[in-house]
Amino acid sequence: MVGYAVVLGAVFIWGVSYIVMKEATTDYPHLLFQFWRYAAVSLIYLAWSYRSLRSIPAKVWRDGLLRLGLANFTLGIFSIFAVQYTTPTRVVVINSFIIAVVPLLRWIHDKARPERHEKWAIGIALVAIALLIDPRDGGLKPGDGLALLGMIGYAYSIVLTNRLLLRDRVSVVQVSMLGIVGCTLYFSVAGIVYASLRPEGFGLKLLVSQPGTLTGILFMILFVSLAANLLQVFGQRKLPPVTVSILFCLEPAVTAALDYVLLGNPPSLRMALCGTLLIAATLVVALRGLTGLPRKRRPEAGDRARSASGDRRGESPPL
Repeated sequence: MVGYAVVLGAVFIWGVSYIVMKEATTDYPHLLFQFWRYAAVSLIYLAWSYRSLRSIPAKVWRDGLLRLGLANFTLGIFSIFAVQYTTPTRVVVINSFIIAVVPLLRWIHDKARPERHEKWAIGIALVAIALLIDPRDGGLKPGDGLALLGMIGYAYSIVLTNRLLLRDRVSVVQVSMLGIVGCTLYFSVAGIVYASLRPEGFGLKLLVSQPGTLTGILFMILFVSLAANLLQVFGQRKLPPVTVSILFCLEPAVTAALDYVLLGNPPSLRMALCGTLLIAATLVVALRGLTGLPRKRRPEAGDRARSASGDRRGESPPL
């Protein structure tokens, strides 16, 4: 149950992060907000794991920096613009479609099909998400399209993280570091282009004059890029990627609950039903071992166990 607990912790933090990003970038360029956030957290990761950098194979560097970094950049760049054109709750609802995209990417890359209990959970989650699509909203908005592109990067990062952990036996900290540093490289290129076209450049003077923006960046560094990222990667070492994507479908329920507690906006009947169904989908996955039905052992289950035991023997860093 440790894997479920840590992933749910990451879900809670991610649910808060979209509200923070929207509030912290009211008067500050969105791209530069992400640039400074990732630049700062990259320095922390490199200082933390510099002793193990030479032990990382060249292929892992390439996959981590270029592919996982690109997936994280896609999520980061599109999500922060998406929350400016729609509500944070709507963004996390669209993010919930990873429940369908992750199994598709798993089938394309690894020829892995969902198990029966996962198919049931996916079906329940899709019904829950459908409850949140209100035809009276007037169709898709610009922010919805941006959130959809970010969700694709989100789903791809889950699949790539699973491959690095199991196939390449990379540690949790190293996977997190590679994804963050790779994302920083892409944001650096985007930041240089932006700074060359704008009179404020990298906006450093503007940044230090806005305590709210600085607080938002600090929150994103400590709680999202460090805490939530490490929790998610650690959880993926314990759980299959499809299970992780199902757990992340709880984000709309978390955001709606925070909206009620912090802002006093009660959830609608649709949101209440959605939250109930998403909890049911999570229970289907979490309690699959209590059904008593025999299940085939996936090859990756053995890889997951060997990866954890390898860490205990000292073959890779403990995290």
